[in-house]
Amino acid sequence: MTVQPGLHRQYCSVAAPTQLWLDPDGRLAGEIKPPGAGGSADPAGFTGLLHGDTRMLCRALVRVNGLEPEPAAVEAEPGGVLRVRGLVRGIPGLTEDPAVELLQTWTVTPGVVRHTLQLRTSLDSLDVELGIELAADFTDMAQIRLSRFRDPSGPISADQSALRWKEGGKALTVAAAGAVTPDGHLTWHGTLGRGRPFEAEWQAVLTDDDDAVVAARPPAARRPRTGPAGALGLLLDNSLDEVAGLRLATRQLPDAPFIAAGAPWYFTLFGRDSLWAARLLLPLDNGLDTGLAAGTLRALAAFQGTRTDAAAAEEPGKILHELRSKELVLESQGLRLPPVYFGAVDSTPLWLCLLGELWRTGRDDDAVRSLLPNAARAAEWLLAAGATGPDGATANDEAGNAAAGNAGFLSYRDASGHGLSNQGWKDSRDAMQFRDGRQAEGPIALSEVQGYAYQAAMETAELFDAYGEPGGQALRDFAAALRLRFRERFWVEDDGGPFPAMALDGHGVPLDIPGSNMGHLLGTGILDAAEARIVADRLVSPELFSGYGVHTISRRAAGFWPFSYHCGSVWSHDTGIAIRGLLAEGFIAEARILADGLLAAAASFGHRLPEVFAGVRAEDSGVAVPYPASCHPQAWSSASAVVVAQAMGVGL
Repeated sequence: MTVQPGLHRQYCSVAAPTQLWLDPDGRLAGEIKPPGAGGSADPAGFTGLLHGDTRMLCRALVRVNGLEPEPAAVEAEPGGVLRVRGLVRGIPGLTEDPAVELLQTWTVTPGVVRHTLQLRTSLDSLDVELGIELAADFTDMAQIRLSRFRDPSGPISADQSALRWKEGGKALTVAAAGAVTPDGHLTWHGTLGRGRPFEAEWQAVLTDDDDAVVAARPPAARRPRTGPAGALGLLLDNSLDEVAGLRLATRQLPDAPFIAAGAPWYFTLFGRDSLWAARLLLPLDNGLDTGLAAGTLRALAAFQGTRTDAAAAEEPGKILHELRSKELVLESQGLRLPPVYFGAVDSTPLWLCLLGELWRTGRDDDAVRSLLPNAARAAEWLLAAGATGPDGATANDEAGNAAAGNAGFLSYRDASGHGLSNQGWKDSRDAMQFRDGRQAEGPIALSEVQGYAYQAAMETAELFDAYGEPGGQALRDFAAALRLRFRERFWVEDDGGPFPAMALDGHGVPLDIPGSNMGHLLGTGILDAAEARIVADRLVSPELFSGYGVHTISRRAAGFWPFSYHCGSVWSHDTGIAIRGLLAEGFIAEARILADGLLAAAASFGHRLPEVFAGVRAEDSGVAVPYPASCHPQAWSSASAVVVAQAMGVGL
């Protein structure tokens, strides 16, 4: 099994579709390849300047008089800025103190990255040669994810002011007037002294080919920094800055902004992720990014399913899972996903939920009205998917009424053999387990998806009624029957009392161990008041709450492991959704407990929320422990700062 590159110690700046990744010392130095490793890199991490799905520049190594600066500090600032402070200790000074400091500032904007360098010294005068060793490799993102890197290639052209690389329709231009050397690097010569710094600057311009499906979206007005003080204010400011850097649009609808799922692997439109980000950010939709909810809905509606295609998991009316410019192949995971892939059972109900929530705000009647035809098709998919299982059994036939079967619930099974085996947000292969560690066999019906479906049906019924559209009663009937079946089939009991199972397996057997999925049920309406109380109590119990967030699965499960992606870790958005649901149900104290946990965790990550962190308990570690391959920033994680603030009583 290939180990993904570590990301938790890297520094990242994003301005979609452009990303800059520096190593823990603030260097863009490329990978360290072990002897005999060929094209494979050390899984400790990677660096690079990426655009779209390609790493273009893989090295920009700085030297002063032939010496690499020793790292002192790396700071992230708003607007895609990273500042790297280092000391050139090999240049002797008047005392034993370091005599030369180098301050590097990286500024990332969509398609353009500027790198400025400033040398300072305590000496009266110092002649310097400032050099940058450059390399480009045009490695595809899918290969980087498997720790496979191409060998660097030289520029195709060079003159005194610029170096140029090109591969297919992708191009990289490094501009530095008068600094380009014959060997394809950058070199400046000069003199500095006490109070007289020496400065240099270059910039990289990155362009994608015409096949790219997403493009930069002009930045929205940034939220004024007038929010809460202290750790909460830092988290909120940092998170909203991260969200701004993930803002994209499709080439098909450039005026429909959405938030890309996350960096570095998911820098594109994802149904589930982009929808949840928009839902969590909805309180700020008029301030942070006017039209984000409507833009996300419109962008996804443009690719709504029109046919039945097992390879793409496409069905009429279904909302996509992810959009890419080409097929995504991850051999180690047995995945081969087409460019427009629909393998998510939850994207469609989540799309309907967001549409209903946007309608209730009253902010964009024109957008809501224009999306009613798409809502009708999505509602038809919802009714059909909820009436039959993936194998065609209905809730009323022999297979559906038997103890074995989950017909009558939204469920999934990968029919292609090379798609996602799990098609909810916990999509790794081992995500669905029983208490004894056995893997659940499909088709699988996830508990949270039934909650989404219930809310989607009820919201859409009211929406249709309000606009004089037919179909409201059918959706209400569906929701009522689903709520009853859910209560009959999903609730199980252990020595801690009753709880809703994470899922039913393909035989209709509920998974007999608590998981974080239950937190997503809160606020959907599928639970009554007593059931919601039970879920609230479980979420804050030591079995599920680590002190920093909600474990994905109970600590009592045989398969629990703090460093498992979906079986013991803590996901920021997962806990954020639980907080949102607790607030909706009126459990303010419980919401505050979870919010305090996330706020404490964020302090361990520079007052930011990563995609996922290890499920190590607060009582066992004074800091939240990183999950090494965790992406950051991640759309729904950053957006979760909004509900943390709401739980703390901050009006947004």
